[in-house]
Amino acid sequence: MLAFDPHLTLITGAFDGEIDLLRNHPKFPHVNPMGIGNLEQAIQTFAYLVKNPQIQQIVFLGSCGVYPWSEIKRNTIVSPNAVYSKELITALGLGKQLPMDPPFYPLHNDPMFADGICNAPSSITLQTMETPPLKSWQPFAFENLELFGLAKVADQFHISVTAYLVVTNGVGPNGSFEWQTHWRESSNQLQNLFLL
Repeated sequence: MLAFDPHLTLITGAFDGEIDLLRNHPKFPHVNPMGIGNLEQAIQTFAYLVKNPQIQQIVFLGSCGVYPWSEIKRNTIVSPNAVYSKELITALGLGKQLPMDPPFYPLHNDPMFADGICNAPSSITLQTMETPPLKSWQPFAFENLELFGLAKVADQFHISVTAYLVVTNGVGPNGSFEWQTHWRESSNQLQNLFLL
């Protein structure tokens, strides 16, 4: 694990179950869930950073689905090196995505874990995909719903983000059911790494 000063670091996730073991530990004074989805994550993170100007780093703990073309397997802990927010509806020609500026944010990945590029769309992907819908999707390894909003706000505050995600499911029509089956065990596995 990368070293960080817990008094200067916000540890966050989408909801309390992703950080509850750490929240109850006195070693970590800044542990707070920031909401599900990019927008909620961005709004709540912004509010927290305004009230806590001492924060110099953010550690995000969460889950993700893996795209079928990625070689990363379920139960793997990953630390992404970048995050995009590409919508499948655009890739399928059913809509037009509003421009993102910048189109991605670099993340400070932990080299002890598998890395890759995360896609953080605004909705859960239910479409079956065996191959990338566009060539530009080929580098995406996994999907998480909060990381882009978090990274965008952190960039405005000049704060680095390190994310640790456990692969709980495949991306597709069964993803939500798989996530519900595995998230608690996966969250415990990830949080316990910080309690060692």
